[in-house]
Amino acid sequence: MIRLLALLSLVILSLATPALAKGAATVKLPPDAAIAKAATPAFLAELVQANVIAMNCPGFGLDDGEWALVTGTADKVAAALGISAAAFDDRFYTPAFAALEDPEACDTRGPKIAPLINRLKSMGGSPG
Repeated sequence: MIRLLALLSLVILSLATPALAKGAATVKLPPDAAIAKAATPAFLAELVQANVIAMNCPGFGLDDGEWALVTGTADKVAAALGISAAAFDDRFYTPAFAALEDPEACDTRGPKIAPLINRLKSMGGSPG
């Protein structure tokens, strides 16, 4: 229950634009109109997977601003799709972490992170 409340709190806090990166840099998330146009489960899965790969694969890490851009956008997309915190974890984070069991996960999914960051920028986001 506490885990669910903590995740829900993160989702609610992330709805505000701009977001704060871990290093206290201000990050501009894509505007709500851009989120609404892009909000699909597939896009959300891509954002979550980028976060998980960046956290676990050497050579594909994100700086603080990029991390805040990816995770903040993921939270906004989840909210736009009406996905609860529990469903967000079960439907998106659980499979993303499970994918790490594939020995090729880093090599095949890591190179997709930079184009995703560029997409978020084209949507009006900025990592700092």
